[in-house]
Amino acid sequence: MSECRNCGQSELQDLGSIGKVLPFFLKRVMNMELRTSRSPNGMKQRIRELVALPMGLLSRVTSQFAFVEMQLCTRCSFIQTSVPFHEDDLKRLYADYRSPAYNQQRIRFEPEFAAIAAAIGYDTVEIRARTTALNNFMRQHLPLADPITILDYGGSDGRFIPDIAGSKFVYDISNVDTLPGVTRIQMESELQTYSLVLLAHVTEHVTHPLNLLRKLSKYVEPGGYLYIETPEETTDEQRAELRRGVARFDLGIHEHINYYCVSAVAALLEAAGFAVVATESAHVDVGWAKAVHLRALGRKPSAV
Repeated sequence: MSECRNCGQSELQDLGSIGKVLPFFLKRVMNMELRTSRSPNGMKQRIRELVALPMGLLSRVTSQFAFVEMQLCTRCSFIQTSVPFHEDDLKRLYADYRSPAYNQQRIRFEPEFAAIAAAIGYDTVEIRARTTALNNFMRQHLPLADPITILDYGGSDGRFIPDIAGSKFVYDISNVDTLPGVTRIQMESELQTYSLVLLAHVTEHVTHPLNLLRKLSKYVEPGGYLYIETPEETTDEQRAELRRGVARFDLGIHEHINYYCVSAVAALLEAAGFAVVATESAHVDVGWAKAVHLRALGRKPSAV
């Protein structure tokens, strides 16, 4: 039986083949490209080559894409692909994430990416906006007394860890140097338990967010907290259109394969055994783009 990979329920609505697989994702994950087939007939092939240039000029209008079927969970409003991508396939997308080779290949498929490639995750406007918003959110909702232990799971060099007194750790597949005061944990088997675990801009990338949270729960100490941050890329109005079957737009499948809203993030925490402390949806200017970020804080039950 199909189930929502975010909340675990089976109340799913089929949305049809509206998941537009972007060419870079198709190449990286499936090692496939869309192109015009070659003709064994020399004359026909010559004709195809002659029309290639004018067709290329119209590519923004006439481009073809691969599409996958999508589902919406009517319980939590999470949107997922009907058939999950295999984790090993997705690893090919992130094997050298944001490296020069990654950027170069992506720019070949998406020339416009060249203008923002160096800024994503490094723009000073993004760093300031995200850390300021996170610090404000934590001051409002996280009870702080003694110094705590903080793990940023998938947090690169730790630049987005909030300004909270305590010991700071990062677990990430990359090998970039961490910021001063942040300790890198090299192997997942070395992870302990922490007062606060951060999972920022990860759940939209993974095949099974609920399985990930169930695993991360082991690293949250009893009475500790788990923080989720993820983009909100569809509005409430768009979700309502999808439910009614009147939507006239596609959902891009690129680095992000899941679509979230406030109710979906809250349901994810609850399904993994956390009590929801607070959620918010807020507009943010990250320098290279304007976006809406969802923030949610959950608390793990204390030991009995």
